[in-house]
Amino acid sequence: MVKLRTATAADCEEIYRIQMAAVRSLPGGSQGKAGIEKWLAGQQPSVYVSSMAEESFVIAEDDGIVGWGALSVPKQEITNVFVDPAFHRQHIGSAILAMLESLAGKTGMDVVQLQATGTAIDFYSANGYRADPPVAPGADWALMKKRLA
Repeated sequence: MVKLRTATAADCEEIYRIQMAAVRSLPGGSQGKAGIEKWLAGQQPSVYVSSMAEESFVIAEDDGIVGWGALSVPKQEITNVFVDPAFHRQHIGSAILAMLESLAGKTGMDVVQLQATGTAIDFYSANGYRADPPVAPGADWALMKKRLA
């Protein structure tokens, strides 16, 4: 059974590992696999430590960390949701998303937004998010919003 908790700086190596694995499991998109690797080259575990000062990070555990997400209250935005590819399709991403939404609601947010990659648009739609503005099927990305209250 997956447990959710607040992340700490000690989790950053695993957060990094999960993000790398999740992003590498995606199709290349418009920039191809080389574009993915170029973007990943700028990521390091220390990036998450500094982000934790400004964002709320959540961890999903099941015999180790299997997913994570982050919420920026000032931006009223969920900035990240990643699940280890070995644990996809087990509702872990939805659980992380629900916890981030709960945190957002507790801060008084009525609406939360996020930027979804093309491969994640259907996931967020299934969790109550709507593209704003609407996007055509097969879009590379979408700004999506969900009313919390």
